[in-house]
Amino acid sequence: MNDRIVELRKRRSKSLYLRISGLLVLLGIAWAWTTSSPLMGRLSAERRWTNFQNFVQELVPSPVRRTGDWSDAFPWAWDLLTDEGLQALLTTLGIATAAIILSGVFVLPMLTLASRELSRRRPFGLWSGKSSRVMQAVRVVVGPVTRFAFVLARAVPEYILAFLLISLLGLQVWPLVLALAIHNFGILGRLWGEVVENAEPSSAQQALISGQGRTGAFATRILPESFNRFLIYFLYRWETCVKDATVLGMLGLLTLGKLIALSKGFFWDQMFFYVLLAASVIVIGDLFSTFLRRRLR
Repeated sequence: MNDRIVELRKRRSKSLYLRISGLLVLLGIAWAWTTSSPLMGRLSAERRWTNFQNFVQELVPSPVRRTGDWSDAFPWAWDLLTDEGLQALLTTLGIATAAIILSGVFVLPMLTLASRELSRRRPFGLWSGKSSRVMQAVRVVVGPVTRFAFVLARAVPEYILAFLLISLLGLQVWPLVLALAIHNFGILGRLWGEVVENAEPSSAQQALISGQGRTGAFATRILPESFNRFLIYFLYRWETCVKDATVLGMLGLLTLGKLIALSKGFFWDQMFFYVLLAASVIVIGDLFSTFLRRRLR
C-alpha cells in the first residue's frame, strides 16, 4: 500500500508556474519584513500588552465594572437597545434590504442580454428561429455593453458612491440605498451571470427545440433549475449589504455604524454592544438562508 502511495505521489501532476509563484511570494514576504519599518509600530511590547489589557477591561459593561455583578448588564443593554440601538438596527436592515432588492430586480431581466450563451446566434448550439440582422447586431452590441456595466458598477467602491450621492441628494437614506444597489448590481450581475453560463444546457435546449425563445428558455428552465444558487448569492450579498450599510452609517446617518463611530475611543463597551448587535443580524440571516434553501431543495 505504501509503495502504491509513493508511486502515485511521483506520478502526480506538477506545475512549475505554481512553484515559482510560491517562491516569489515567500521572497516578497521576507523582503517586506526585513526592509520595511516594524509592522507593530514604535510601541514597546510592554506598552502594547498594557493597551490590550485596558481595551479588554473597557469592553466589560460599565455597570458591571462598578458593581462586579453581570446581572447589571441586562438593564444596561436594554437601555442601549431601546434608546437608539433598535432604530439604528432597523435603519441598517432597511437600507441593506432595499438595496439588494433593487439590485436583483434590475439584474434579473438583463441576464439574457449579458449571457454569452444566450446572446449568441445559436444559443446552446441550436437554431432559435429566424431573426433579423438588426436583432443580431443588437445582441452583439448589447451583451458586451451590459457586461461592461456590471464591471463598472462593481469597480467603484460603495463608500465613494454614497459620498457622491449624499453630496447631490443630501444626508438621507436613499443615497446609501442607491450606492449599495449600484455596487451590488455589478456583483450580482457577475455572480448570476456565471450561474447562467454554467447551467445544464440540456434543459434549455429542450425549451428551444419546443419553440420557446431565449427569454422563455431562461425563465422556464434555467431560472427554476438554478434558483437555489441564485438565492444563495442573493442572500450572501444581502449579508454583505448589512455590513456595508453599517459602515456607511459613519457618513452621518443613524445606523449602527454611526453609533459605533460615536462610541469608539470613549465608550468601548457600548461600541462592542453595537458590533455584537450587527453581528447577530448576520448570524440570524445566515441561519434563515440555510433553512430556506433546505426547504426549497
